[in-house]
Amino acid sequence: MTPAAAPRCIYALGPEGTYSDAAARKLLAHLRLSGVPVVYTRTLPEVLDRTESDPGAWGVTPIENSDVGTVVQVQDGLVRHALTAVWEVSLRIRFSALSRVPAQEARTLYVHPVSCEQCSQFIAAHLPQAKVTFVDSNAAAGVRYVESAHGEPVAAIVPYEYAALHPRHLLQADVQNIANNTTRFLAVRRRGSPERFDFSRYKTALFIEPSEDRPGLLYGLLSVFNAYRLNLCRLESRPDRVAPWQYTFFIDFNNAAGSAQCIEDLNATGHRITVLGSFDRVE
Repeated sequence: MTPAAAPRCIYALGPEGTYSDAAARKLLAHLRLSGVPVVYTRTLPEVLDRTESDPGAWGVTPIENSDVGTVVQVQDGLVRHALTAVWEVSLRIRFSALSRVPAQEARTLYVHPVSCEQCSQFIAAHLPQAKVTFVDSNAAAGVRYVESAHGEPVAAIVPYEYAALHPRHLLQADVQNIANNTTRFLAVRRRGSPERFDFSRYKTALFIEPSEDRPGLLYGLLSVFNAYRLNLCRLESRPDRVAPWQYTFFIDFNNAAGSAQCIEDLNATGHRITVLGSFDRVE
Protein backbone atom coordinates (compact mmCIF):
# COMPACT_ATOMS: atom_id res chain seq x y z
CA MET A 1 0.00 0.00 0.00
CA THR A 2 1.32 3.41 -0.91
CA PRO A 3 1.27 6.20 1.69
CA ALA A 4 -1.32 8.09 -0.43
CA ALA A 5 -3.71 5.15 -0.13
CA ALA A 6 -3.39 4.89 3.66
CA PRO A 7 -6.46 6.06 5.60
CA ARG A 8 -6.32 9.16 7.77
CA CYS A 9 -8.32 7.29 10.40
CA ILE A 10 -10.60 4.27 10.74
CA TYR A 11 -14.13 4.56 12.08
CA ALA A 12 -15.34 1.58 14.11
CA LEU A 13 -18.05 0.78 16.61
CA GLY A 14 -16.89 1.75 20.08
CA PRO A 15 -15.98 2.02 22.82
CA GLU A 16 -12.45 0.66 22.89
CA GLY A 17 -12.43 -3.13 23.18
CA THR A 18 -15.22 -4.04 20.75
CA TYR A 19 -14.63 -6.71 18.14
CA SER A 20 -14.93 -3.97 15.51
CA ASP A 21 -12.02 -2.26 17.26
CA ALA A 22 -10.07 -5.54 17.20
CA ALA A 23 -10.80 -6.02 13.48
CA ALA A 24 -9.65 -2.48 12.68
CA ARG A 25 -6.40 -2.97 14.60
CA LYS A 26 -5.82 -6.36 12.98
CA LEU A 27 -6.14 -4.74 9.57
CA LEU A 28 -3.77 -1.90 10.48
CA ALA A 29 -1.21 -4.44 11.72
CA HIS A 30 -1.57 -6.49 8.53
CA LEU A 31 -0.98 -3.39 6.40
CA ARG A 32 1.84 -2.24 8.71
CA LEU A 33 0.21 1.12 9.20
CA SER A 34 1.28 2.78 12.43
CA GLY A 35 -0.11 6.00 13.79
CA VAL A 36 -3.54 5.65 12.14
CA PRO A 37 -6.13 6.27 14.88
CA VAL A 38 -9.30 4.26 15.38
CA VAL A 39 -12.20 6.67 15.91
CA TYR A 40 -15.14 5.18 17.79
CA THR A 41 -18.82 5.59 16.92
CA ARG A 42 -21.91 4.71 18.92
CA THR A 43 -23.69 2.67 16.23
CA LEU A 44 -22.89 0.72 13.06
CA PRO A 45 -24.89 3.05 10.75
CA GLU A 46 -22.79 5.92 12.10
CA VAL A 47 -19.65 4.11 10.88
CA LEU A 48 -21.02 4.16 7.33
CA ASP A 49 -22.29 7.75 7.57
CA ARG A 50 -19.00 9.15 8.82
CA THR A 51 -16.91 7.16 6.37
CA GLU A 52 -18.94 8.40 3.40
CA SER A 53 -18.60 12.01 4.53
CA ASP A 54 -14.84 11.75 5.14
CA PRO A 55 -12.86 11.08 1.91
CA GLY A 56 -9.65 10.38 3.83
CA ALA A 57 -11.07 7.76 6.16
CA TRP A 58 -11.98 4.09 6.18
CA GLY A 59 -14.68 2.38 8.18
CA VAL A 60 -14.59 -1.15 9.60
CA THR A 61 -17.90 -2.88 10.29
CA PRO A 62 -19.20 -6.45 10.67
CA ILE A 63 -21.07 -7.80 7.65
CA GLU A 64 -21.71 -11.50 8.37
CA ASN A 65 -21.52 -13.97 11.25
CA SER A 66 -21.02 -17.72 10.81
CA ASP A 67 -23.87 -18.51 13.23
CA VAL A 68 -26.63 -15.91 12.72
CA GLY A 69 -25.83 -14.68 9.22
CA THR A 70 -25.89 -11.20 7.71
CA VAL A 71 -25.74 -7.96 9.68
CA VAL A 72 -28.70 -6.55 7.77
CA GLN A 73 -28.38 -2.90 8.75
CA VAL A 74 -24.82 -2.86 7.43
CA GLN A 75 -25.56 -4.76 4.23
CA ASP A 76 -28.45 -2.46 3.35
CA GLY A 77 -26.34 0.54 4.36
CA LEU A 78 -23.65 -0.36 1.84
CA VAL A 79 -26.24 0.13 -0.91
CA ARG A 80 -27.54 3.45 0.43
CA HIS A 81 -24.08 4.96 0.86
CA ALA A 82 -21.43 5.75 -1.76
CA LEU A 83 -18.90 3.28 -0.32
CA THR A 84 -16.51 0.66 -1.67
CA ALA A 85 -15.19 -2.38 0.22
CA VAL A 86 -11.39 -2.53 0.18
CA TRP A 87 -10.53 -5.32 2.66
CA GLU A 88 -12.17 -8.22 4.47
CA VAL A 89 -11.12 -9.24 7.99
CA SER A 90 -12.23 -12.43 9.77
CA LEU A 91 -12.19 -12.77 13.57
CA ARG A 92 -13.02 -15.59 15.94
CA ILE A 93 -15.73 -14.28 18.25
CA ARG A 94 -15.89 -15.56 21.82
CA PHE A 95 -18.21 -14.39 24.58
CA SER A 96 -18.32 -14.81 28.33
CA ALA A 97 -21.07 -14.15 30.86
CA LEU A 98 -20.44 -11.99 33.92
CA SER A 99 -22.78 -11.82 36.90
CA ARG A 100 -22.77 -10.18 40.32
CA VAL A 101 -25.14 -12.87 41.65
CA PRO A 102 -25.85 -16.55 40.94
CA ALA A 103 -27.35 -17.00 37.46
CA GLN A 104 -30.85 -17.80 38.75
CA GLU A 105 -30.92 -14.54 40.73
CA ALA A 106 -29.95 -12.22 37.85
CA ARG A 107 -32.77 -9.84 36.93
CA THR A 108 -31.10 -7.70 34.22
CA LEU A 109 -28.90 -8.83 31.34
CA TYR A 110 -26.83 -6.30 29.39
CA VAL A 111 -26.10 -7.53 25.87
CA HIS A 112 -25.73 -6.29 22.30
CA PRO A 113 -28.59 -7.47 20.02
CA VAL A 114 -26.31 -9.40 17.64
CA SER A 115 -24.42 -10.98 20.54
CA CYS A 116 -27.74 -11.97 22.09
CA GLU A 117 -28.48 -14.04 18.97
CA GLN A 118 -25.04 -15.63 19.02
CA CYS A 119 -25.43 -16.62 22.70
CA SER A 120 -29.14 -17.45 22.62
CA GLN A 121 -28.76 -21.04 23.82
CA PHE A 122 -26.82 -20.07 26.96
CA ILE A 123 -29.20 -17.22 27.74
CA ALA A 124 -32.26 -19.46 27.38
CA ALA A 125 -30.76 -22.17 29.58
CA HIS A 126 -29.17 -20.07 32.34
CA LEU A 127 -30.66 -16.54 32.32
CA PRO A 128 -34.29 -16.95 31.18
CA GLN A 129 -35.63 -14.81 34.03
CA ALA A 130 -33.29 -11.87 33.38
CA LYS A 131 -34.78 -8.89 31.53
CA VAL A 132 -32.69 -8.27 28.41
CA THR A 133 -31.40 -4.71 28.14
CA PHE A 134 -29.82 -4.04 24.76
CA VAL A 135 -26.72 -1.86 24.53
CA ASP A 136 -24.84 -0.32 21.61
CA SER A 137 -21.84 -2.70 21.63
CA ASN A 138 -20.27 -5.65 23.41
CA ALA A 139 -17.83 -3.37 25.19
CA ALA A 140 -20.72 -1.16 26.28
CA ALA A 141 -22.30 -4.21 27.93
CA GLY A 142 -19.15 -4.53 30.00
CA VAL A 143 -19.17 -0.83 30.89
CA ARG A 144 -22.81 -0.95 32.02
CA TYR A 145 -22.04 -4.04 34.10
CA VAL A 146 -18.99 -2.53 35.80
CA GLU A 147 -20.87 0.69 36.53
CA SER A 148 -23.77 -1.16 38.18
CA ALA A 149 -23.95 -1.05 41.96
CA HIS A 150 -22.25 -3.71 44.08
CA GLY A 151 -24.65 -6.58 44.70
CA GLU A 152 -27.15 -5.43 42.06
CA PRO A 153 -28.66 -8.53 40.37
CA VAL A 154 -27.20 -7.88 36.92
CA ALA A 155 -25.41 -9.99 34.33
CA ALA A 156 -23.76 -9.20 31.00
CA ILE A 157 -22.58 -10.93 27.85
CA VAL A 158 -19.16 -9.48 27.06
CA PRO A 159 -16.13 -10.27 24.87
CA TYR A 160 -14.06 -13.15 26.21
CA GLU A 161 -11.05 -10.85 26.55
CA TYR A 162 -13.04 -8.32 28.57
CA ALA A 163 -14.28 -10.99 30.97
CA ALA A 164 -10.68 -12.07 31.62
CA LEU A 165 -10.20 -8.71 33.35
CA HIS A 166 -12.95 -9.57 35.86
CA PRO A 167 -12.32 -13.20 36.85
CA ARG A 168 -14.20 -12.95 40.17
CA HIS A 169 -17.41 -12.11 38.28
CA LEU A 170 -17.10 -14.83 35.64
CA LEU A 171 -20.29 -16.85 35.35
CA GLN A 172 -19.17 -18.92 32.35
CA ALA A 173 -16.67 -18.55 29.51
CA ASP A 174 -17.29 -19.36 25.84
CA VAL A 175 -21.06 -18.96 25.92
CA GLN A 176 -21.44 -18.50 22.14
CA ASN A 177 -23.71 -21.03 20.41
CA ILE A 178 -20.96 -22.57 18.25
CA ALA A 179 -17.31 -23.16 19.07
CA ASN A 180 -15.92 -21.71 15.84
CA ASN A 181 -18.08 -18.58 15.90
CA THR A 182 -16.54 -16.20 13.34
CA THR A 183 -17.46 -12.79 11.99
CA ARG A 184 -16.46 -11.21 8.69
CA PHE A 185 -15.76 -7.49 8.79
CA LEU A 186 -15.46 -5.19 5.80
CA ALA A 187 -13.18 -2.19 5.56
CA VAL A 188 -14.86 0.42 3.36
CA ARG A 189 -13.98 3.85 2.03
CA ARG A 190 -15.79 6.54 0.10
CA ARG A 191 -16.48 5.49 -3.49
CA GLY A 192 -14.37 7.14 -6.19
CA SER A 193 -15.82 8.92 -9.19
CA PRO A 194 -15.29 6.92 -11.25
CA GLU A 195 -14.36 3.88 -9.17
CA ARG A 196 -11.86 1.47 -10.71
CA PHE A 197 -11.81 -2.11 -9.46
CA ASP A 198 -8.90 -4.54 -9.35
CA PHE A 199 -10.30 -7.97 -10.19
CA SER A 200 -6.97 -9.63 -9.42
CA ARG A 201 -7.88 -9.36 -5.74
CA TYR A 202 -9.46 -12.20 -3.78
CA LYS A 203 -13.18 -11.44 -3.94
CA THR A 204 -15.78 -9.18 -5.55
CA ALA A 205 -19.12 -8.18 -3.99
CA LEU A 206 -22.12 -7.23 -6.15
CA PHE A 207 -25.60 -5.84 -5.62
CA ILE A 208 -28.09 -6.77 -8.35
CA GLU A 209 -31.45 -5.04 -8.86
CA PRO A 210 -33.47 -7.01 -11.44
CA SER A 211 -35.22 -4.97 -14.13
CA GLU A 212 -38.24 -7.30 -13.95
CA ASP A 213 -39.60 -10.26 -12.04
CA ARG A 214 -40.03 -13.28 -14.34
CA PRO A 215 -39.57 -17.07 -14.45
CA GLY A 216 -35.95 -18.10 -14.76
CA LEU A 217 -34.62 -14.73 -13.52
CA LEU A 218 -32.18 -16.15 -10.96
CA TYR A 219 -31.21 -19.04 -13.22
CA GLY A 220 -30.27 -16.56 -15.94
CA LEU A 221 -28.11 -14.52 -13.56
CA LEU A 222 -26.32 -17.56 -12.17
CA SER A 223 -25.66 -18.96 -15.66
CA VAL A 224 -23.46 -15.92 -16.39
CA PHE A 225 -21.21 -16.78 -13.44
CA ASN A 226 -21.16 -20.42 -14.50
CA ALA A 227 -20.07 -19.48 -18.03
CA TYR A 228 -16.89 -17.97 -16.59
CA ARG A 229 -16.43 -20.71 -13.97
CA LEU A 230 -16.65 -18.20 -11.12
CA ASN A 231 -17.23 -19.61 -7.65
CA LEU A 232 -20.05 -17.90 -5.74
CA CYS A 233 -19.13 -17.73 -2.06
CA ARG A 234 -22.29 -15.88 -1.01
CA LEU A 235 -25.79 -15.38 -2.40
CA GLU A 236 -28.57 -13.62 -0.50
CA SER A 237 -31.90 -12.15 -1.53
CA ARG A 238 -33.34 -9.04 0.12
CA PRO A 239 -36.74 -7.38 -0.31
CA ASP A 240 -36.90 -4.70 -2.99
CA ARG A 241 -37.50 -1.39 -1.21
CA VAL A 242 -39.73 -0.12 -4.04
CA ALA A 243 -41.77 -3.11 -5.23
CA PRO A 244 -43.22 -5.28 -2.45
CA TRP A 245 -42.59 -9.04 -2.79
CA GLN A 246 -39.88 -8.55 -5.37
CA TYR A 247 -36.26 -9.11 -4.47
CA THR A 248 -32.73 -7.86 -4.98
CA PHE A 249 -29.58 -9.98 -4.70
CA PHE A 250 -26.24 -9.68 -2.93
CA ILE A 251 -23.59 -11.89 -4.51
CA ASP A 252 -19.93 -12.41 -3.54
CA PHE A 253 -17.66 -14.41 -5.83
CA ASN A 254 -14.01 -15.40 -5.92
CA ASN A 255 -12.17 -13.49 -8.61
CA ALA A 256 -10.70 -15.31 -11.61
CA ALA A 257 -9.63 -14.48 -15.15
CA GLY A 258 -13.19 -13.89 -16.33
CA SER A 259 -14.37 -11.54 -13.53
CA ALA A 260 -14.37 -8.30 -15.52
CA GLN A 261 -16.05 -9.87 -18.57
CA CYS A 262 -18.65 -11.53 -16.36
CA ILE A 263 -19.67 -8.14 -14.96
CA GLU A 264 -19.84 -6.71 -18.48
CA ASP A 265 -22.17 -9.55 -19.48
CA LEU A 266 -24.31 -8.97 -16.39
CA ASN A 267 -24.63 -5.28 -17.27
CA ALA A 268 -25.78 -6.30 -20.75
CA THR A 269 -28.75 -8.16 -19.26
CA GLY A 270 -30.48 -4.85 -18.46
CA HIS A 271 -30.42 -5.43 -14.70
CA ARG A 272 -28.81 -2.78 -12.51
CA ILE A 273 -25.44 -4.09 -11.34
CA THR A 274 -23.49 -2.31 -8.57
CA VAL A 275 -19.99 -3.45 -7.66
CA LEU A 276 -19.69 -3.00 -3.90
CA GLY A 277 -15.98 -3.72 -3.91
CA SER A 278 -13.16 -5.99 -5.00
CA PHE A 279 -10.87 -6.80 -2.11
CA ASP A 280 -8.37 -9.08 -0.42
CA ARG A 281 -8.83 -10.71 2.99
CA VAL A 282 -7.04 -10.88 6.30
CA GLU A 283 -7.62 -14.28 7.90
